[in-house]
Amino acid sequence: MNISFPACISERENIGAGTYYGIGGTAAYFARPQCLADVRACLEWARRKRVPVAVLGSGSNSLFADGVFDGLVISVSQLTTCYWETEDTLYAEAGVTNTEIAEVCLNAERAGAAWMYRMPGQLGATVRMNARCYGGEISQIATQIFTIDVHGQLHIHTGAEVFQGYKKTLLMEGPEIVVAARLHFPNRAPRNELLTFMENCESDRHRKHHFDHPSCGSTFKNNYSVGRPSGQIFDSCGLKGTRRGQSEVSQFHANFVWNLGHATASDMLGLASHMRERAQTLCQADLELEVQPIGLFDQSIYQACALDRLGPSVNEDAKKWVGLLWHPESTLQPTSGMPSSVLMEAPFLGYFRTPGGGQTELSLRLVQLAPLSAAQSNPDAPFLRWETVKHNPDIEWRDVFPIQSKEPIGFVDELWFSSVSELFIAHGNPSSTDYLEFECTPEGHWVAIAFHGPRQRKPEHTKPSAQLWPQLSFEKNETMFAVSFPYSLLAPLVHDAHLRLQGCLSLGGEGWFLAPHWAPSGSLETWDTQQQPSVKPDFHQPQRFWRVALLP
Repeated sequence: MNISFPACISERENIGAGTYYGIGGTAAYFARPQCLADVRACLEWARRKRVPVAVLGSGSNSLFADGVFDGLVISVSQLTTCYWETEDTLYAEAGVTNTEIAEVCLNAERAGAAWMYRMPGQLGATVRMNARCYGGEISQIATQIFTIDVHGQLHIHTGAEVFQGYKKTLLMEGPEIVVAARLHFPNRAPRNELLTFMENCESDRHRKHHFDHPSCGSTFKNNYSVGRPSGQIFDSCGLKGTRRGQSEVSQFHANFVWNLGHATASDMLGLASHMRERAQTLCQADLELEVQPIGLFDQSIYQACALDRLGPSVNEDAKKWVGLLWHPESTLQPTSGMPSSVLMEAPFLGYFRTPGGGQTELSLRLVQLAPLSAAQSNPDAPFLRWETVKHNPDIEWRDVFPIQSKEPIGFVDELWFSSVSELFIAHGNPSSTDYLEFECTPEGHWVAIAFHGPRQRKPEHTKPSAQLWPQLSFEKNETMFAVSFPYSLLAPLVHDAHLRLQGCLSLGGEGWFLAPHWAPSGSLETWDTQQQPSVKPDFHQPQRFWRVALLP
């Protein structure tokens, strides 16, 4: 099957050129997605082509195998949107560096991120492994984590769900890419106090010679049952200065392994296996790698470095694939199932990402209520449920939907003059411009219109009417209001078992939001200078709606 590339995928790129360690072979396919929709498109392409998939941030904790990576490497380095949604909630995508987050908080005089200064790496990997240093840990500040699984489904996880302990998270067990997170900084601190702490962190790293040569920081996790940090264990084993090829145990910190210039992954893991064996033999310390090897490795290295502890593997001849997001032969499942009946969970982000204008209390959830085959047999039964979810049950609906309709509950023409949640459902074939628009309030007011092109109403919908629609069911509780659609309503839009969907909010004033957001990535400064939101935004862009695969 001939499958065309998404525009962000190129062929035969040097992986090592994009890693902190400077180590890695050649990727058969390499992607630099610019936005979340690009990530979904890359995953769909890889699944259709049936090639292994790996994720790369800055490579500060990754060690890619030598040789050819015969699959797709997805770099999140271009996912760099970062802005204050509210005065204490920072939205940051996976490619934002730890240092950048510390600097953003410094400028806002917000405590809680100073420990991240000069810690190598980007937010995606920091969240995935629950990184910590200098008394801080990402679990202390990450309240919501946004992921895309290998089926292209968007998910929202709470921090309580994700973080399970010391360098252990739910996301290390399932094939989902961390694409963004909400970070909460409720406490203020004087700028000079934060800056002093950050400079002390940097000075300590220089004092320990962290930056003399490329390294991934701590090579092994601490085993707290041993009673000593791994660095002290290796020091007592006399390993400082030990070399394999162009790799060397730092002479200043025995848990750091340097690339002296031209080290290979084989050099690094050969040295790591020697370190691990010495710790076991001399100190009875059973240590586990913190560095994540990625790619195809010999069985001998797999066993000597205990790579089985770092996640599932897939056999290929006498070798093992490790550290992958996905492999065609893998049985690894997303944390929420493979695939989930929840087709999409997405935060509402401000259309113009105006600082301070965020709406962090609401999110979108779309649930498929029956398999496609069952729905085709019973087309009038509920098939798809659209939910507007409120995260805090103590907040009243009227607090987030302030402009309330004065009309009786039910169908209301021109409902958009009230605060509403909106769902657009477009034809699954991108070449079609047919789509539906639904609007609803928490009280149960609603309106619906069919279009044959952007803002071009179908003739019978020139005057909206409830009589044009089959029965829709409405439900509500303390944390959600929802509308369910029968398959008969959506069937004309289903193409190749796909729909395109887009959630929106129009809350009044400048309260316009998208779920998921479709803007390209960019820093806060770049976004602000390029956007002049002087007119109401345009939600009617079906070519940008999120492509969703329906469960068969």
